[in-house]
Amino acid sequence: MNAIKKYITSGLVIAMSLIAINVAFAADAKHVFYPSDVKNPRIQFLTAINGEGFFSNGSSFGNRFPGYNPDSQREKAPFGQTYGLASTQDELFICDVTKQQVMIFNFKTSTISKFGVNLSKPVSIAIDKDGTRYIVDLGNMKISVYDAQNKFVRTMADVQGWYPVAAALLNDSLYVVDSKNHQVVVMNKNSGAVTKRIGQPGEAIGEFAAPTAITVSDQGLIYVSNTHNGRVDVIDGNGKFVDKYGDSPNVAAGSFARPKGIALDKENRLYVVDNSFENVQIFNDKKQFLMPFGEIGNVKAGLNLPMTILVDYDNAKYFSKYVAPGHEVEYIILVASQTGANKINVFGFLKQ
Repeated sequence: MNAIKKYITSGLVIAMSLIAINVAFAADAKHVFYPSDVKNPRIQFLTAINGEGFFSNGSSFGNRFPGYNPDSQREKAPFGQTYGLASTQDELFICDVTKQQVMIFNFKTSTISKFGVNLSKPVSIAIDKDGTRYIVDLGNMKISVYDAQNKFVRTMADVQGWYPVAAALLNDSLYVVDSKNHQVVVMNKNSGAVTKRIGQPGEAIGEFAAPTAITVSDQGLIYVSNTHNGRVDVIDGNGKFVDKYGDSPNVAAGSFARPKGIALDKENRLYVVDNSFENVQIFNDKKQFLMPFGEIGNVKAGLNLPMTILVDYDNAKYFSKYVAPGHEVEYIILVASQTGANKINVFGFLKQ
């Protein structure tokens, strides 16, 4: 009799455990939208890329449980600290500062390759139309150049001394953010010769305080994340100030506390990562604040000291399996965090 009671009790414990697991997985499988209180949301959190196990993050028994989410599995080959992001057709480039390398995730073949000759602290990457890769190596204070086959070509440096943290390409020029001298250094992308220096230390228009990120629009305008001044400055190719987003560090929506990564989509909507708010804010081409997205902490869509953002139209199709029923994704938005459980969060901009 005692044996029967013990068996029944054990069975109940197992059953209750399975119910708890199912509830946890079902809760985890709930889609996260932004805005969350409207019938037609614009952005959906899709998944997180936390390491080299992204392509093999499966389980033979996982699908037995309703609501099972393979993303909940522990990453077996995690990233260190992810900073720079870039993409080409079928490929995502990830700068891992801790591992001192650049990783290439090929979504078409579900394979990962790596490159980097004597890189010390790769924090940013810019890829030219011909496939040439420009790696900002903060540890060596240089720009390391690789060809489209990931073969090392040369290095570029500023003889006056700098603290390079980000780079962007425009025509024949490489625009490098120099956080030490609070300026943007313009270099010939082929020779490495410095052709111009934009900005100086300060808070006024045309001045920078610890700039950290840069991106270029299709119209040839250059956007610089002016971090300690709490704004994003817009300049033309000659370095002339054109416009700005935000005025000074502020906690109000549409303002910034510590703006870091920036990106533009094809409609010239500006995406600004705020390292302090731990979210992303979106503005239209008229500078109107549209909405924020992202969560705080180690939760779904959680951002922890986010640093970099990438808008990617080329590889959205590879994330269609994560999209909620009744929706389609126009492009994906990837946000890299310095700490926390989720290293690279992938969001989808939904078609209307």
